[in-house]
Amino acid sequence: MRVKTVHEEKTKGICNLINSRKAEGILIKHSSNVFYIAGYSGEECYLFVSKNGIVNLYVDGRYYERAAIETENKNINVKCFKELYKDVALNLQTEFKLKSGDIILFESAYFTYEEYFGFNSELKWLSFIPARDILLKLRCLKTAEEIKNIKQAIYIAEKSMAAAIKNIAEDFSSENKISELDIANQYRINLLNMGSSENVAFETIVLKAERSAMPHGIPMSNNIINDGKNNILLCDFGAKYSHYNSDETVTLFYGTPDIKFTDIYDIVYSAQQLAISAIKPGLRFCDLDKIARDYIDKKGYGKYFTHSLGHGVGLDIHEYPFISFRNEDIIEEGMVFTVEPGVYIEGFGGVRIEDMCLVTKNGAEILTTITKDGIKNII
Repeated sequence: MRVKTVHEEKTKGICNLINSRKAEGILIKHSSNVFYIAGYSGEECYLFVSKNGIVNLYVDGRYYERAAIETENKNINVKCFKELYKDVALNLQTEFKLKSGDIILFESAYFTYEEYFGFNSELKWLSFIPARDILLKLRCLKTAEEIKNIKQAIYIAEKSMAAAIKNIAEDFSSENKISELDIANQYRINLLNMGSSENVAFETIVLKAERSAMPHGIPMSNNIINDGKNNILLCDFGAKYSHYNSDETVTLFYGTPDIKFTDIYDIVYSAQQLAISAIKPGLRFCDLDKIARDYIDKKGYGKYFTHSLGHGVGLDIHEYPFISFRNEDIIEEGMVFTVEPGVYIEGFGGVRIEDMCLVTKNGAEILTTITKDGIKNII
């Protein structure tokens, strides 16, 4: 018996979604979803998947050769358009024999009004039905190849950040002053030297002292790290390898940490470990979030934990599943997501500890490898 390819399995899953909504097919625009299905990494394209598993990729003629090469051996039909809405609509109508009232799903989260209006005007006898984020739950179950790519992205990111941080320790007391932005820029250079597909998976966060209380602050050139003072350094960083992302946060200390920082660090770490140890198929995401949140609240810092516990990581740096009190979906084997509790106190600083986890049949495998079971001093 012939074993189905990964591409065929993905297409089958999409067809099941299409048929469950009694549609003829789905128009896809989001670049990550196009790559997931067809293996094409370009922009300026549309993908149509029919209810029977026929996959057409519509590209501007300038990108035809690239699209043909990237989708080779995947049973993808690459087609050129000159007049976008007219040409795509004509092909859909003639190839799939669409009738009045037939349903076409489209990715409403990613289509502009102009695009919706353009296709709807050319195919006005059809019913265009929004299908917001229809592929996210399919994408959240990672294949072995996807996990391999994520692990390589993690390896590149960790090595690159370790090398960047090392510069602070070596030059801590020198006249060569190193800023938050210097570390972020050096990290980007290290990523490219290590083989990252792009210079960053997202904008690197490097924040010192009280600025670490901003969960998504921007590194600045005038914030000097090696100023000889004891303080916090929060680094949130990622890499991209073969289109797949990593995401990790470490909170470091340069000099001798005070008791308040030590206590907060231990609380955040314990909350994270409680949550990770509870991960298993069948548990609701809202319950996982509650485990970490309740622990931090019990220790008196609940109001300073201001974001959800984590998020999925894959082709997008933030993707389904989202680990929050609102998500009552259940955890499934094969999911990859972050666990990243944090405490952020204005005027003092913040602590966030973030690891990526793979759900196994028995629990969770921590994919990130930097140990976080104690405060790491730069010097």
